[in-house]
Amino acid sequence: MRLALLAWTLAGIWGCASAPPSPVPAPGPTAARPSPAPVATPAATPLVEAPRCPAVTVEVPEVPVGGEDAPVPPVLHDETLAPFFEKVARLLRGQATEHLRIAVYGDSNLTMDFLSGQLRRRLQARHGDAGHGFVALGQPWSHYKHMDVRHGVKSNITSYACSTHPILDHIYGISGIAGESQGLGGRAWVGTARGDAPIGKTASRFEVYYLEGKDRGQFAIEADGKELMRVESEAPELGVGVRRFELPDAPHEIAVVTTDGRRRVRFLGLTMERDVPPSFVVDAFGVGSMNTHAQHRQNAAINHEMLEERGYDLVIFATGANDGFSLDTTPKELGELIERQRKALPDVAILLLTPSDRGRDSTMKQTLDVVKQRYTIAEDNRVALWDLFEAMGGENSMGAFKRRGFAVSDHIHMNEQGGAYLGDRLLNALWTSLAKYLAAHPEAGCAPAPETAGQPGGGEKAAGLP
Repeated sequence: MRLALLAWTLAGIWGCASAPPSPVPAPGPTAARPSPAPVATPAATPLVEAPRCPAVTVEVPEVPVGGEDAPVPPVLHDETLAPFFEKVARLLRGQATEHLRIAVYGDSNLTMDFLSGQLRRRLQARHGDAGHGFVALGQPWSHYKHMDVRHGVKSNITSYACSTHPILDHIYGISGIAGESQGLGGRAWVGTARGDAPIGKTASRFEVYYLEGKDRGQFAIEADGKELMRVESEAPELGVGVRRFELPDAPHEIAVVTTDGRRRVRFLGLTMERDVPPSFVVDAFGVGSMNTHAQHRQNAAINHEMLEERGYDLVIFATGANDGFSLDTTPKELGELIERQRKALPDVAILLLTPSDRGRDSTMKQTLDVVKQRYTIAEDNRVALWDLFEAMGGENSMGAFKRRGFAVSDHIHMNEQGGAYLGDRLLNALWTSLAKYLAAHPEAGCAPAPETAGQPGGGEKAAGLP
């Protein structure tokens, strides 16, 4: 984001006046001569700097507090989120030119998209339905399901995951899940939502991600049962292939179908968005049983390419539930994962969450250790931190969550109601920090006028603003 500085000129007006010399008085009495009128000196122009554009505010969504509802913890080190807050301010002013994209990495509590799905619903209900975002083209478990979208895998596709279903080369793409064809007719598909879904019922912009390389096969992209194009994934070098296309904004079902019975095709994911005024897109990357080590061993070069393509503005690590058994390696590996995001996305803001509580009667000791360690990792790597553990109620809170109907019987996983509860609290904490930032930076998000951008001395007014 480039902010044009307004140059303004201070004109000082200086003047002086002097009376002509008095004549030598003539002898004898003379009439009294009136004194010359005083000469007014113009006042200097006051040094008052007018704001480039009016201040902008944001409404912080309310959440219940009191009784069984713990106070919402603040986001710590939220000054590191300034690049994201500046972009949100541009969106609030109507100056954004593209959707803001949020990536949420998670473990099994994110494989049903409950927390991230609530975040998506809340943001798009307020700012506009921008489309669902990313869906993996593989399904390693029956419980890998995204909210407000339909998706699945049919015949001749093997699904891999970086945790429970690994592949030797560790190439899954940024979601940690991939699907690979095992013969002719391998098929994976994603469709817009139906029924009473509050968002996601139409889409118009699509991206198909796949692995390019030697001895890679051919596949077709279909839209609503009709073939759109054939794609050859063989290439001299290993890399990420992307096919983008647009359709009328309407309900759609997109499928990838292998047309090569000999060479394999690996599908890395599909995105569905809408060509509408800028809003928020939330990509959810939930992987069952994932820990930091499994995420870290993914192919960094392939993920770097995909991160550059998606261009995230905020990355959230909602992981840690399974890091209690690798506390010695987690700080180094998570720190390196954070740096990978920064290398691909130099302007990205990063938010680290503590894991949720787990345990039927009392919190597992390992969970307490991970919560404490997350604070240190956030500070050491200069990223923001939000304590989801405390947002639940802290130690021994999972039992209460289960009694309230927020969790399932294993006392580890949230149901949809529990995920929504925590998603609302996360947005409340984020937007509280955003409101604080906007109050401290009233010109946040001011955009330069195109004709004066980058020109010293140019002036501008944000389009659409008084």
